[in-house]
Amino acid sequence: MSLQSSVAERLLTWLDVDRLLKQRTALWTQLPAGVHGVDCFADGIEIRHCTEAVQVDDWLASMFGPAYHRAERAIRLRIGAALYPVELVQEAAAAPMIPAMQTYPLWRDMTYLPSVEAMQPTEESIHPQSIGCDACPPSWNVGPDLVSFHSFKGGVGRTTTLMTYVTACMMVPSSTPKKILVVDADLEAPGISFWLDTMNRPTVSFVHLLEALHYPPLGIDATLDFFAEELRKTSLNVAGRQRELFVLPATLELGAIQDMPVTPEHLARNPANPWQLSDRLHALGQRLGVDAVFIDLRAGLSELASPILFDPRVDHFFVSTVAPQSVEGMKEVLQRLHFFNRRLPADQQGDARPTVVLSMLTKTLREGGHYEQALKALGEAYPGDDALTPGVQWLEAEFLSTLMAVSTVREALEVLPQSGRLFASACEWATALYASPTRAQQVPRPDMARLPSSTRLQQAHRLHEVCDAAGFADGHTASAMLAIEPLRNLGKHYAKELPNVLVIGAKGAGKTFTFRQMVRTGTWPGFLEKLGFEAHTIINAAIFPVLWSGNMEDKPDGEIKTAQRRALDVIAGDKHCLLRGTEVYRRIQQAIHTPPATWEEFWDGLIAQQLGVATSGLHDLNDLLITRGHRIVFVVDGIEDVFEDATKECSIDAIQALLRLPNRIGELENRHIGVMIFIRADYVYATVRQNLGQLLQRFQPFRLQWNPENFLQLAFMLCCQAQIFPDDPKSAESLRIEQLKDQLERLWGKKLGREKSKEAHSARWVYAALSDLKGLVQARDLVRFLRFAAELESTQTSSAWPDRILSPESMRKAIPLCSQEKISEAKQEIASLRRWTALMEEHGIRNIRIPFSPAEARLDANLLSALQELGVIYEDMDGNLGEKRLFLPEIYRCGLGFETSMTGRPRTQALLKKNIGSIPL
Repeated sequence: MSLQSSVAERLLTWLDVDRLLKQRTALWTQLPAGVHGVDCFADGIEIRHCTEAVQVDDWLASMFGPAYHRAERAIRLRIGAALYPVELVQEAAAAPMIPAMQTYPLWRDMTYLPSVEAMQPTEESIHPQSIGCDACPPSWNVGPDLVSFHSFKGGVGRTTTLMTYVTACMMVPSSTPKKILVVDADLEAPGISFWLDTMNRPTVSFVHLLEALHYPPLGIDATLDFFAEELRKTSLNVAGRQRELFVLPATLELGAIQDMPVTPEHLARNPANPWQLSDRLHALGQRLGVDAVFIDLRAGLSELASPILFDPRVDHFFVSTVAPQSVEGMKEVLQRLHFFNRRLPADQQGDARPTVVLSMLTKTLREGGHYEQALKALGEAYPGDDALTPGVQWLEAEFLSTLMAVSTVREALEVLPQSGRLFASACEWATALYASPTRAQQVPRPDMARLPSSTRLQQAHRLHEVCDAAGFADGHTASAMLAIEPLRNLGKHYAKELPNVLVIGAKGAGKTFTFRQMVRTGTWPGFLEKLGFEAHTIINAAIFPVLWSGNMEDKPDGEIKTAQRRALDVIAGDKHCLLRGTEVYRRIQQAIHTPPATWEEFWDGLIAQQLGVATSGLHDLNDLLITRGHRIVFVVDGIEDVFEDATKECSIDAIQALLRLPNRIGELENRHIGVMIFIRADYVYATVRQNLGQLLQRFQPFRLQWNPENFLQLAFMLCCQAQIFPDDPKSAESLRIEQLKDQLERLWGKKLGREKSKEAHSARWVYAALSDLKGLVQARDLVRFLRFAAELESTQTSSAWPDRILSPESMRKAIPLCSQEKISEAKQEIASLRRWTALMEEHGIRNIRIPFSPAEARLDANLLSALQELGVIYEDMDGNLGEKRLFLPEIYRCGLGFETSMTGRPRTQALLKKNIGSIPL
């Protein structure tokens, strides 16, 4: 069936003609050149134009296809083949353009608003006209916040969610009295209205208010004064006189809502001020002296809710379960709201972002497919501007059976604090509400408010210097060492015996940094003492570096040779047998080209020779150490520098033999030898072909991974080194997550915006920006991020953010710089990434949009698997995306030059929410 024939089949009455024209012209905002206006009536269409009649005929034919009859100049309707006449009214070409038809904040108008992309004219003959409805009503400079709660379906917990926020407002500490007004605006199924006790039921209702505002007996001011006075008589006092709650019920009798001569729609159809309902509720709140007005809206696509729903000055909360019916309806609501809000000034779009509450969640639902589908559908309906900034603020509410039978307002205030995660979010919102008497400006932290701009710049400059020095372990050794859990596990497992482990970690996880800390310390007890263990309780052993990074200079008096000679002094070895780094590298390369009989013998011989032992067997070496009464720990790093491509057969054999060294040492009786081999995770995956899972599990306690607490501890430690905090850098290890989050507000603020904004929490945003899509981060990336952000900030001559060192602008600008440097560095060191980028350059592949398929990015199965293990690529198997199911984390995307599509952005956000949703940041 063709598009034109399907259009003809839709035309049953003249109303279908009117709807189709509204849709095709985006509610009269995109008319062809020469057409001034269109009016549809029951008896025909009137088209005002200044062009040739044949051009108007051509336009109508393009709209209606065969349903438009040029000869009769009429549109044929399907019922009875009736003709709907078209009248052309010629106007002077120079006549002023008649303004577009007035539109209102009502579903019947908003449903025709196009997306921002659709608004862009594709032909010269189309000229967009302005939308008649003022998309940006005058802001309220003083007075209460207006907060609405809406749902597509009833019974999803909308009213309960609203009362959770009211309860939080009543409970959070405040030095001033608290007053809240709740308006039950659900005029078809009132909820809160029936929670009122007789003594707290006022003599007025929302229905009364609508009628009195539409037909004011003695003016608007007198009407609002009367309603305020009536509500004062029946307010609820909560825990004393300092907390007062006013409730305006939907109706006093259900019969009143069965005959409503005035509804919110009537007020919204006022051409002079379509936003007057919000204005009047705000004015009523001012008269009552309340801090916020909470509005419980009618569910669904109802004009009973739309005048409030589309007001960008109102803080909107949307409640939905993950049930498909609820999600599908909410998707339509959010999509229309997004189309409308994109017409706001850019600086106001962030404040207009809605909050979506996924309610009645259980563990089973979170792990099920409907949860994933809800995140995807709702995220796409209101997309953000980038992959790190969701268009909506996401909140979740657990299912609690105790909340299903709340019957009074006072009972709600008592039991709703049980709602766990949602109540915590509500308390945060309420804390921001009461953060300042004016609440219009962000109040700086007291300790930051005293800092002049010059001091902030100095601190940013010092932070840049500290991070610049700490960025690479190869170039800096003075940094304090953070005792993260994998390192502390070394002390827990190997205080009474020598370590015998593989330390596996991703690139940038801190392997070389830890290696150098061990080498500089020189002894096993000394190293564990740095991690907080008591040295006298630890078995003594010297540290001997066998292999090290090629970026470390092997000077005669350098740290490598110093550590080796110190170890030989302890065990009375021959220092003349020590090999220079270049000689070690040469021997390995020679063995790669001319493989030895067994690589095990090669490695054992390389170790024994440097200790001056004639024989190459580990048993002989161990016996010698037993005889001399000494112990030694061999440390190995830099495997990736010696074997640039772990997928070559000669490299695989050599690396496998080295990774089996702990097994061979473990077989020794009365073991006086230990070993720690630092190796990148992708090298383990590439070379271990049997029992990989068992090997990873065996050394899992020592795997270098950074959890959220370690992540914040590292940020705090670097700030201490930059003297932003006066604390000892090592004090970071004694702080827990909540303490660290609070302290680090001085570094990057609580949110990437004002405290009341719906911007992301700063700590969580940074973690998401630097993580792969599995929620894993690397220490080097955090150091790199702080270096760039601090450098950008130190060049600012002024700042609008006196409560923090790093502004949101500097933090956002730092991410692409981090990504570009990370990719530039990684391409030199990681063979699989180097091969992939070379393939794309060879085939001229640029500007791929995420998500993408393996074929369009020239990825075979082996290369894709290698990049997945590195965390460069994430394959989404649950998104029903077909072949295009590959995603890149932001920390890789910018540097690789990929773009995010309208589908990719919300899906990336959903993946981050899924994979780091439980992270307490």
